[in-house]
Amino acid sequence: MTYKTASHLSILLRSCATHSLISQAKQINVQILLSNYLDNVTLQTDLLLAYSKSGFLQEARKVFDRMPERNMHSWNIMMSSYAQNYCYSDAICIFDNFLKLGFRPDHYTLPPLFKAVAGVGECYLGFVLHGWVIRLGYEGYVVVGSSVLDFYLKGGELVEAKRLFCNMLWRDCGVWNLMISGFGRSGFYVEALSLVRNMVEEGVKLDALVVPSILSACGGEGDLMKGKEIHGRVVKSALFIFDVVISNSLIDMYARCGCLNDSEKVFRNMRSLNVVTWTTMISCYGIHGRAEESLDVFKKMKDFGLKPNPVTLTAVLASCSHSGLIDEGQRIFYSMQSDYGFEPSVEHYACMVDLLGRFGYLEEALGLVQRMKLEATASVWGALLGGCVMHKNVNIGEIAAHCLFELEPGNFGNYIALCYIYQSHGISDGIAITRAKMRELGLAKSPGCSWITISGTVHKFYQGCHSHPLTKVTCEVLDRMIKVLILPGEPFYNIL
Repeated sequence: MTYKTASHLSILLRSCATHSLISQAKQINVQILLSNYLDNVTLQTDLLLAYSKSGFLQEARKVFDRMPERNMHSWNIMMSSYAQNYCYSDAICIFDNFLKLGFRPDHYTLPPLFKAVAGVGECYLGFVLHGWVIRLGYEGYVVVGSSVLDFYLKGGELVEAKRLFCNMLWRDCGVWNLMISGFGRSGFYVEALSLVRNMVEEGVKLDALVVPSILSACGGEGDLMKGKEIHGRVVKSALFIFDVVISNSLIDMYARCGCLNDSEKVFRNMRSLNVVTWTTMISCYGIHGRAEESLDVFKKMKDFGLKPNPVTLTAVLASCSHSGLIDEGQRIFYSMQSDYGFEPSVEHYACMVDLLGRFGYLEEALGLVQRMKLEATASVWGALLGGCVMHKNVNIGEIAAHCLFELEPGNFGNYIALCYIYQSHGISDGIAITRAKMRELGLAKSPGCSWITISGTVHKFYQGCHSHPLTKVTCEVLDRMIKVLILPGEPFYNIL
């Protein structure tokens, strides 16, 4: 094979990688094998890239393994391909071999590795990689800094993430989005919205990626005013108004803030509806206890020719659970394989266990868990325990609780639930043993919290805490309102 031919094939392979022309890439691979030109590192690397970009990882790995010589680009392609396709352990294994051969990571190596270690929860390796970043001087690369930040946020290391964020020299909209979505995902909605204010103050313009994260935080915090403000910006922007992802986020935000009518308005005004749109609307009706409308939307979705995905079926089953549609839920659950082409997942089992458990079919729910083809997770046992709490079932409650103690020993809620079941039957020994176990593990119950937004300020009231300046007067008014209900015929103004 001449140099001219090698160069020509290299150009063709790069075109295959760009346009995912896998058939042509395979033909070129045959030409390389027949010409016995396996020692051309550039050609082999281009072939590796073509297979990787097309998602053919097994073929890519075969090319990688047969390469007599590999350059940095080859190693980076293989690690990145595994990480992008969620094969995190394979990416880490390749990196281990990479180090054993004396290579040192560059700024292209590290971002996919941070994604991989976050995916498998390898915190220690992530810390080691961060050390590499500092030692090699890659902190100034935005893509590297962003990947480190994403690793800490996904690992729940919010303090370290905040420190890293504050020390970053360049913070684009993508970096701000990581912080806002990361804090929101961890339930710190107030902090997420505070970051939004800081972002605006620094003059960073909102883009189509950060708006959904902001709306998610608004929905989580119940900050309807902020959500409406963002909606106003969306309406005024030609870039956002027809963005399907943003519209889906608006539907979800309004529903979580209790404004289902506004969710319906956004849904009706959308020009383009995808599977996520329909799924979101199904879920919104479900959480508001309107399963009939949820099932109606589900039917319309199928009538429009869209195939439900597993998340859609989870939303439908959850809707049935909230409204007690046992027969309809069972029909959908047991027809998944025949009607939609996939087996029920753990989430689907959790929904069905919740549906059966809520309405007292606890023996059937336990039987379903025991017959699962998959290993039951905390969500499944938690749904069963929740049903046992509602119906005060000791025997099945103990089974579910002790499985949860093994799966998530640090979750105090499971211990509290079991204590409640024992208390409802006066089983003092069970309460004492469970509480002793909680003390042994150092678990404490988080206080209940209620909040209300007035004039843009969120007021929070915690159980047993009287630090809020309006706690006393609020309790007095509540006591008087309760008396109105207790004393029929008493005018409200007399009570006040």
